[in-house]
Amino acid sequence: MASFSSVVCVLCVVVFSAVFMPINAESQIPNWVKTNAKLWNQGQISDDEFIKGLQFLIENKILIIPLGSVISHDNKIPSWIKNNAGLWANDVISNDEFVSGIQYLLSSGIITISQDNVVTNCSQLATAADKETCYEQLAYDTKIKNSIQAATPYVIGPVTFYYVNSESQDADDGKTILTIHFVVKNNSDHQVTMTCQNRDSCSYVLSDGQHDISYSTNTLIYGSMTLVPNDTKFLDWTFYDVIDPSKNYSFVIKEQWGTGSIPVKFS
Repeated sequence: MASFSSVVCVLCVVVFSAVFMPINAESQIPNWVKTNAKLWNQGQISDDEFIKGLQFLIENKILIIPLGSVISHDNKIPSWIKNNAGLWANDVISNDEFVSGIQYLLSSGIITISQDNVVTNCSQLATAADKETCYEQLAYDTKIKNSIQAATPYVIGPVTFYYVNSESQDADDGKTILTIHFVVKNNSDHQVTMTCQNRDSCSYVLSDGQHDISYSTNTLIYGSMTLVPNDTKFLDWTFYDVIDPSKNYSFVIKEQWGTGSIPVKFS
């Protein structure tokens, strides 16, 4: 029967797969890193000393993270990750299962990574495909960061909706095309699913307080979008209807995990 730590770790592989963190197949993890993991599991070395081993793996491109290298940790590292370190050191669990625990530390913000020398790190990756993926991830992360800095945040349950901007355009038939741009972030320690199955069954509407307007298009895939802990994504909603900009409209959220409204700003 698999240990609790192994089960948790396997779950992390699924939940945090969005973090780009592969093991370089052409590299080998030095024995001293596994020894450090074992000593850390036994409480014989500090968290900082263990993190130095992670730094080595990243800086030597054994563990590939496009965003740079581990620099610090701010919160208590969960005990199950220490348990996994011991299992990994004794070859009970695989490299990928161990890495999933590190993914958790990054996703939850317990350890942080520096964006210094990111471009240099991308250029030093072995294959053109890896370089392209690295640069694309960097561009996406930069766009997310810049959008959040320019946005107005609204906290709805476990999710922060960063209202970036909106665009409106009058159509020839007297209706208005209104598109609202958000960045959404899951601030909780569990998965959150945003749902909108169709126009008649959607947790999101545009409302003037008297009647609701269903969406025309949105960026939810297959009627839903799941955010893992600390996950951040772009989200656009477009509405096509008779919209009077002199009225006060709100983007209304009615999810099981939270309800609220966000005032709409017309461009």
